[in-house]
Amino acid sequence: MTRTQRLLTLLQILKESRYPVTADTLASKLQISVRSIYRDIDSLRCQGAEIVGEAGIGYQLKSGLLLPPLMFDDNELEALILGLRWVESNADEELKLAAMRAVNKINSVVKQGAQTVIHQTTLFAPSTQTTSIDNVIAKDLRRSLRKETKAKIEYQDEQGKHSNRIIWPIAIGYMRETQVLAAWCELRQNYRHFRLDRIQSYSALDEKLPYPKHYLFEQWRKDVLCMTTDKI
Repeated sequence: MTRTQRLLTLLQILKESRYPVTADTLASKLQISVRSIYRDIDSLRCQGAEIVGEAGIGYQLKSGLLLPPLMFDDNELEALILGLRWVESNADEELKLAAMRAVNKINSVVKQGAQTVIHQTTLFAPSTQTTSIDNVIAKDLRRSLRKETKAKIEYQDEQGKHSNRIIWPIAIGYMRETQVLAAWCELRQNYRHFRLDRIQSYSALDEKLPYPKHYLFEQWRKDVLCMTTDKI
């Protein structure tokens, strides 16, 4: 994560903690050195955060938010919570945990009346996916999407035939029963769709995509967006 993201995450950890948190604990959660924690604490203090404590004792955020509470109307809050509950029910483990953290963060930055809406809403999203997705493959796939790198996969098609491919990952579609990866396949020299539950192995490569991901995505949308079945 960038240093700005790290500072915001550090603030969030301190805000959610009722008791002082040691530098060692903060360093472990953020996966940085204790010395970096000391520098980050000093930076946040210079920006106006009222953080009390010192090395060896622990740190605690005394004041409230540095920004005014976020404003959402009831419909906006219900839409956010419903979407996050869908992720909790249908995504892989990493995204499920991220959705849970997001709910906690939203709850911490809205006014008290809005917190009631979050806790009492009865909108829910049951699981609709009937196929099991490998959590490690899903995590590595999203990482390569963010970094815009090629990947090597072993794939099993509908007939059970295995093949090894070099692909350019473009997008993931969360369908009713499974998740589908849209990608350019070097073997077929065309866009293809790969069901995540049929990907046997996934290795992100260091080689960058030859074109920006957003360009490939727009080309895919124009050429094959209506394709919903695996034609491999």
